[in-house]
Amino acid sequence: MNNIISFFKLIRFNNLIIVALTQLIIKYKLINPFLDNFILSNNQFYILVLATIFITASGYIINDIYDVKTDKVNKENSRIIGKSITSRNAITWYILFNLLGLGLGIYIAYAVKKPYFSLIFIYCIFSLWAYSKRMKTSFLLGNVQVSFLTALAIFNVALFDMIPNGINKTNNEFMIFKIILCYTAFAFIITFIREIIKDMEDMEGDQKINANTLAIKYGIEKTRKIIVFLILIPVFGIAYFQYNALISNFFVELNYSMDNLITVLYISLIQFLLIILLVKMNKSNKKSDFYFSSSLCKVIMIVGILSIPLFTYLQLN
Repeated sequence: MNNIISFFKLIRFNNLIIVALTQLIIKYKLINPFLDNFILSNNQFYILVLATIFITASGYIINDIYDVKTDKVNKENSRIIGKSITSRNAITWYILFNLLGLGLGIYIAYAVKKPYFSLIFIYCIFSLWAYSKRMKTSFLLGNVQVSFLTALAIFNVALFDMIPNGINKTNNEFMIFKIILCYTAFAFIITFIREIIKDMEDMEGDQKINANTLAIKYGIEKTRKIIVFLILIPVFGIAYFQYNALISNFFVELNYSMDNLITVLYISLIQFLLIILLVKMNKSNKKSDFYFSSSLCKVIMIVGILSIPLFTYLQLN
């Protein structure tokens, strides 16, 4: 039983559930309700989700394999490789998951008649290995890589389910595609912020392996200011959406409804969480502070994604 629990921790099962739910929400609460010419059948879409999950899980495994040294300093109590699971077994699972993910990815690429789309899965596998091997300790490159791969998991739903048929600008397709791009950008910036915060949290161990993270190169004070600036990007981005899509609509057209009120309140909740993150980061100094902020980023991401089924429900009812 302990080995099973350790295995689920190794592959970050909770995170995998979030990835799967995100793709399911994009597909069944955004694409399917508004479009008639989507490409993927239910079974094909599930294969895409499984391919994503297997490759993501393999990324977590290889990351822990290469992180044994730093985890002895940063997370000795929660370290898995070398304690609950041997390095050899972890490598076996890493290879198996990559083969399964790549095989399913190649299948789904051929299913949408775009075989070169399989290169995306090869890229993800290589990128996750390269990140764990050397990019993680590099200056910002690893942070950008993880953020891009997180955003790609969202964009891939549109890539496989919409783009092969082309995006028609005269109907709902282009609007849905733009919405997916917005959520993709949101996932990128929140993940980027979280990755930098995690580097601040792990500074002690990273210094022992001569890492060149933003926190180590510029120190806590300057890194904190950079994060505050980055948080302002989604804050002002959401404010821009609030004004153009909601507030101006109310004052100019006097179009008020309970749906508008719920939408405003929910978006305000995301803004409120971002402001809490901004205030918290502005005075964070301890490892526990950084852990709280990192966890808050994950909450913001989940709340942001859950806006899709809410807004779809309000639109259709």
